[in-house]
This record gives sequence, structure tokens and C-alpha cells, in this order.
Amino acid sequence: MSTGTNGSNRYLFIVTGFDQEPDRTAAPLVLANNALAAGGDVLVWVTHEGTKLAKNGEANAITPTSFPNLGELVSHYIGAGGRIGICPPCGKTHGVTENNMVPNAGWMGAQALLAEMPGRQMLSF
Repeated sequence: MSTGTNGSNRYLFIVTGFDQEPDRTAAPLVLANNALAAGGDVLVWVTHEGTKLAKNGEANAITPTSFPNLGELVSHYIGAGGRIGICPPCGKTHGVTENNMVPNAGWMGAQALLAEMPGRQMLSF
């Protein structure tokens, strides 16, 4: 496996799922946590069912087969300074509000997301 890099340490992980395939939801969080630990500038953007990750306590009940509990992964990510952008219409559909968002999370619509994209390596799950 190559250890080369293009020099970028800016990452955008797009998460669309939640509890239907917990391993698929956990994988970008594991990557995001590792990228933060390596000094990366990391943004996790959640949309569709993935917006539930940004709702306080919602992820605590989900334990993937191959990874740690989603709540633990989110908590670690936030504790390390990771940011979560939330698709506004999807978040509202899934009950995310200003009062129940996890720390370091905020509404991030299309224009704000597009402004964050230049220079980032992007992975979508």
C-alpha cells in the first residue's frame, strides 16, 4: 500500500446513513477521528439519515459489528475539535434542532458546504 500523499490534510466526510448499516456509518467517523489525530482539518457533513448523528444522545444506542459505539465515535470526534455540518432540511426532517445538537455542530446548507469543499479530500458514505 502506498504511503504517499498529495500534501493535503483537509478532509470532508459525507455521511448519509445511520442505523440501517451501522458499520457504514462508523467508518467515516473512524477515518475522521484518525485524520484529526494526525493534525488534519476535518469536517463531517451529515445529510439524510446521517443527520441523526448530530442529535444529542441519538447515536449512543447504535453499536456496529466491527467498530466502537457510534456515540463514542461522535463524542471522541467532537472532543478532539471536529466539526459537524448539518444539512438543514434533512436535519429538520429527523428532529435536529438548535436545542438538541451535539457540540461543534451547526447548520450547513448547500452554499456553505460548497465554500468548504475546495482543497479538501472528500469521501462519501
